[in-house]
Amino acid sequence: MKKIKLTSVLIFALLLTANLFAQSSGKIVGTVVDSETGETLIGVNVVIDGTIKGTATDIDGRYTIRNVEPGTYTVVVSYLSFSTQRITGVVVGDGETVSLDVALQPESELLDEIVVTAEVVQNNEAGLLSIQRKSIPVQDGISFEEISKGSDGNVGSAMKKVAGVSVVGGKDIYVRGLGNRYSNVQLNGSAIPSTNPNKKEAPVDILSSGIVENIIVQKTFTPDQSGEFSGGSVQIVTKEFPNDKNIGVSYSTSVNSHYSMQNYLGYNGGSRDFLGYDDGYRNLPSELTDSEISGNQEKVSIANNLNNTWSSKQIQSLPSQKISVNYADILNQDKMPIGVVSNLSYKYETSSRFDENMRYINQYNESTNVAFLGSDYTRNTGTEHASLSAMLNLFVKPNGNTKLGIKNLYSNSLNNSFSEIAGTYYNFDGVNRQTVAEFDRRAVYSSTLNGETYFENFFASKLEVALTYSKAVRDLPDRRTTQYGANDSGDFEVIFPFRGNTHFFSYQDDNNYTAKLDYTLDPTEGITVKTGGVGMIKDRSFSSYKLVYQDLGSNFPQEQKTASPEEIFTADNLSSGKLDLIETSSSRDSYEGYQELFGGYASLNWSPNANWNIEGGVRAEYSAQFIDDESLIAELDYLPALNATYRPSAKVNLRSAFSITLARPEFRELSNFNFQDFVGGRTVYGNPDLERTRIYNYDLRFEVFPNAGELIAVSAFYKKFENPIEVFYRITQNNEVKYDNVASSNLYGLELEGRKDLSSNLRVNTNFSYILSNVSYDDDQAAGRLANTERSMFGQSPYTFNINAFYAIPQIDSDLTVSFNTFGKRISAVGNKEQPDDEYEQPFNKLDISLSKKIRNTSVNVSIENLLGDDIHYKQGDVTTNRYEIGTTFSVGISFNFN
Repeated sequence: MKKIKLTSVLIFALLLTANLFAQSSGKIVGTVVDSETGETLIGVNVVIDGTIKGTATDIDGRYTIRNVEPGTYTVVVSYLSFSTQRITGVVVGDGETVSLDVALQPESELLDEIVVTAEVVQNNEAGLLSIQRKSIPVQDGISFEEISKGSDGNVGSAMKKVAGVSVVGGKDIYVRGLGNRYSNVQLNGSAIPSTNPNKKEAPVDILSSGIVENIIVQKTFTPDQSGEFSGGSVQIVTKEFPNDKNIGVSYSTSVNSHYSMQNYLGYNGGSRDFLGYDDGYRNLPSELTDSEISGNQEKVSIANNLNNTWSSKQIQSLPSQKISVNYADILNQDKMPIGVVSNLSYKYETSSRFDENMRYINQYNESTNVAFLGSDYTRNTGTEHASLSAMLNLFVKPNGNTKLGIKNLYSNSLNNSFSEIAGTYYNFDGVNRQTVAEFDRRAVYSSTLNGETYFENFFASKLEVALTYSKAVRDLPDRRTTQYGANDSGDFEVIFPFRGNTHFFSYQDDNNYTAKLDYTLDPTEGITVKTGGVGMIKDRSFSSYKLVYQDLGSNFPQEQKTASPEEIFTADNLSSGKLDLIETSSSRDSYEGYQELFGGYASLNWSPNANWNIEGGVRAEYSAQFIDDESLIAELDYLPALNATYRPSAKVNLRSAFSITLARPEFRELSNFNFQDFVGGRTVYGNPDLERTRIYNYDLRFEVFPNAGELIAVSAFYKKFENPIEVFYRITQNNEVKYDNVASSNLYGLELEGRKDLSSNLRVNTNFSYILSNVSYDDDQAAGRLANTERSMFGQSPYTFNINAFYAIPQIDSDLTVSFNTFGKRISAVGNKEQPDDEYEQPFNKLDISLSKKIRNTSVNVSIENLLGDDIHYKQGDVTTNRYEIGTTFSVGISFNFN
């Protein structure tokens, strides 16, 4: 109730002060670019015809003409060696900011001046497509405008709309059918560290979509990008300079057809769980970090300091709540502009999975087509989600040729869950029941110091410097598990032999330090040279501790085994000799990872005429990876890249590209650490003998841009992988997988993309990717070990399909958005010889609808997600190995903006 009152007071106060931001005069703002190259132009004169009001574009190609009285004007844009452009009919309303982006054409004898009618450019999607049309590499993207029209609350869900991109589990990014291993995700030009201890996983699901200016997915390699590039480079850019002062407040709530307003499984937690932080309730006893456990007295002391909450309780699920506040402004505009962009958001929700199927096949009879299950469980899970994110970007322009700034982002996300798992396990007679209480906190912090300056009189060159520190944290404090089994009378009693009654603690801390420099110059007309370097140091500290309760010499009384965990796992039972508490952690359960990477590149971009653009270059990267001070991989690689574009007309591009890139193993994959979710669950093993993967990339693309904001594109690509890393089931009766290299693999793909205005009110964006791949094994890998010796690559979908329709309803000042995306089944684990097939994640068909309406400075949004009610489904042969429902989500939101 206090939270609701606080929100109401805040909104009421902002409504009362809205008139403070009213202004009688307006502005004309925009960006000026070269129509042939798409590059922003610095120092362009922009004036209002017949007045002395005017300005020049700055280092970003941006301009602002302030204090413009309401009226209709002609704006004149002029620049040396370019045709002057006169834009008539520019209407400025009372206190209005008019956005007017201009593309200047190079001067010719036939073209001295161009006169056009003003069209206020409110479609950032058209601007993004203009960048795409003139870019050197093949790329796709999504703008803030398109993100804001949908129901996407985070970057992960928004990215599903990009051609050739699919997102699994909200955070696993697949570009051209290839998973996180073969893609790099950057935030403001620097890699986002992974918060997943088991794999490379950029936490895009915890980044609010409200902080994003645009997302660009670069699909062909250029030497200025990281060498770890194959599927693509996902470049998330946050906002820098706003056009106006703006204060915004938004609130949204949602319910889910599957679990809202029902009880969910929870437990007694800490006082700050709802914020996404532990208050010390789950702290690791200090005795465990100081030395090994010695003596029963120390075990009793540890037990007294451990959390003794093991059982679940039913908690009423309420609608989700999300509130966001943002502030943006340009200060000191007339002297040295200072741009401020900030955002603070908080979200809280609960969810449930009911009757989730979890099965593992440990034997298969091919002649009878019968699969024997090593484990067959049903899991019920309740989860409390809390996320808090904050962004603060500060930029200053000391003069028109220099820009300095700092971008800061912090995001914290919690999944606090309780699971009850019941079923059979091959090594136990009868039904066993397990519980898991898990507090899984992930956090990312990133701070980038940017400097950019333009040397107009020295080959029109530009110097860009970025220093970045980023940190990722993954904490799993006091993960508690219990295991009970049904006795002859049908009662459940505690089981000790399988070590299923545990406290588990793990802490992961990643730090990335990056320094990057890029220098671009135009030594002569038609030639641009770009060179630069990067240095990166990445370190990871991972530690884990596991405590197991055991029956000390079978002394635990039989009649007490049906008691609750709170009554069994006590310090009294330890001191009386009924139980023992042992630490099963070993040196393999903790590790220190360290990577150093140094790279340099040089490239030359040559435009012999208006029809051709060719860029060639090479990147050299030295990388060394260490686990616990042991050097496992140290390689110097030379990575060439060639991108060529032929433009038979201003609206048509024909592109081709070739490059060699890399995929390096992650720290976790190189370590000996292994972890099991629960007894009978999957155990993942590392492999210190892994090698890095080399990828040979070939691309062709045909693009047509019929009109502003429209695109028709066809792409074909081929990739050859040397030593790709795959996930294999181990040859064992247990549910165990490991990482290993295979000899090679090939991937072939075709992409179709279209963006079209079907009418003045209806716009449709669609894309389809069809991808085939195959894997080649060494003889000793394939012989008698695998379910299939011929298969596609791990995690690769044979197809992805997205379609988004945007319909404007001017009669009620509303926008309707309909989105659909799906993908073909893809391998989630490689089967062994004892299994009928590889395990596949089945297609998921997601249909979303969103309706937004504007009422002056207020916007209301109503949305429905997963309207078809599809569920998550994994199969191995004819056996469902994992399946659960996610339901349909109904959301409503309201936002207020004060300029």
